[in-house]
This record gives sequence, C-alpha cells and structure tokens, in this order.
Amino acid sequence: MITNRLKEILLKVKKRVFTGNLGNTLSTFKGTGLDFSEIKDYVIGDDVRAINWKSTAKGLGVKVNLFNEERELNVIIAYLVNGSINFGTKVTKQDAMAEVLGFLSYSALKNSDNLTTIFYDEQLEQLFKPTKKLGVLEDTIGYALNLDPIGKNVDYESFCTFLNSTVKKRSLIFLIGDFYGAVDLSTISHKNEVYALIVRDRFEENPSFKGDISLVDPITLSEDDMSLDKSSLKEYRRLLSEHDQELAKHFLKHKIKFGKIYSDDDKYIKISQILKG
Repeated sequence: MITNRLKEILLKVKKRVFTGNLGNTLSTFKGTGLDFSEIKDYVIGDDVRAINWKSTAKGLGVKVNLFNEERELNVIIAYLVNGSINFGTKVTKQDAMAEVLGFLSYSALKNSDNLTTIFYDEQLEQLFKPTKKLGVLEDTIGYALNLDPIGKNVDYESFCTFLNSTVKKRSLIFLIGDFYGAVDLSTISHKNEVYALIVRDRFEENPSFKGDISLVDPITLSEDDMSLDKSSLKEYRRLLSEHDQELAKHFLKHKIKFGKIYSDDDKYIKISQILKG
C-alpha cells in the first residue's frame, strides 16, 4: 500500500536525483579496488597509487598494477533498527532515515548498480536481495516507514558477522542509524568502502525544556521520573558530546567515513556533502 508519506518520498528522491549529481558522485567509486589483471610499465598519466614498489625495486623501471575495470558497483544499504529512532520533533528519525535510504537507493539504481538493502537490529530483520529494478524502492522505503523499532537494539557484533558472511564482492556500504550506545564496527572487512550516516534530531542533542518529566526507555521500555534543571541538561550535553567524540575516533580508526544528518536537513544536500568528503 502506497501511503501519502511513501508517495512524497518517492517523488522527492526521483526529482532531486534526476536533476542533481548524486548519482554521478556514486559513480566516482567505480574503478577503485578492482580485480588485479597484470603488472605493466608506468607511463605518464598512470595513477601513482598503483605503483608496484616490489617490482619497481628490482631495477627494471617503474611498474604499476593494472586492474580490470568494473562496470557496476555493488551497493549495500543497511538500515539499523533501534528503539531510539522512534523520536522526532518535526519528523521521527525513522522517517528521516527512510528518506536517506530513498536517495541512496534511487541513485544506485539510476546508475544500474546492484543494490542490496538490509534491515538489522539484534538479528536480520529483513533482506532485499541484490537487484537493479526500480520497483524495489516502494518496498524498501515502505518497509522503513512502517517497521516498529520499539524494544529493539542493534547488535553490532552480530551485524558485522552477518555483513562479512553475506558480502562477497568488494562493495560500497552505507550504514544508516542514530548510532547511540556501544558501537563497534571494527570487524567489517576493510576491502569495502564504508559510510556511516548518523541521523539525529536537533532537540535530542540540545534539549531546552526544564521541570519534572517521565522518560520511557525505547529499548527496555522501563520508565523513570526525573527533574531536569540547568545543571542536569549541561551534564547530559557533555556526556553526549563525549559519546560522539569517541564515535568519531572509532570511525576514523577503522577507516569508516561518516557524517551527521539532522531530521530537518535537506537530506539530498547533506548526503552529497558527506560523499564528497
């Protein structure tokens, strides 16, 4: 069933990607990390990063590795389902993540790349197998909008194990989530190009209200009554800032490119900026 929100996202992503260059940005990943073909003599214009230093050291001139050119990308999009994505002041993070999923998916399909979509929490929630058919957009975006994240939590160790066992070819992998809690992506195979797209709501990073409130943990469903004042809000912001600093260090250490997208951002522009680095 096509809901109004699903129809809105489908129209938006098709219009923006068709008139923009996000698809061209994705295509720049083609030709990197390809299957080895042979070693040849260096000529002006060859990529110096392809120099084979072992062969060059033998004194027979500068040698470079030659790779077979890939004609298509293998694109994996993983939508990480956590109870905390069911939050938002204007739209939920779940909704914003569905829109991000839409832009990436349509860009890959428009380039005739193989697209695999994964929904994961403690285990595999749903897998949409590799396809080049645009019809999968309605299914994946619709699934993202309609899933119930309450009570669910991402098991990153299990996720990495699943990803490594499933992805056989070198791939361009996008991870979409809010990345709270203990995030460990250290075991994802380094043969892949990995992007973590952190989707957040501005209010949750900088809450401004004060007084007595009742909070419900979206994962454990436990309730807690507390009183918020200036000092407690300051401490909350400090702890969140420390968490995000550690998250950034983790991504950098394991060569995972990343960027933050707020729920009220222009998703297309933010994705383009993150991809261009």
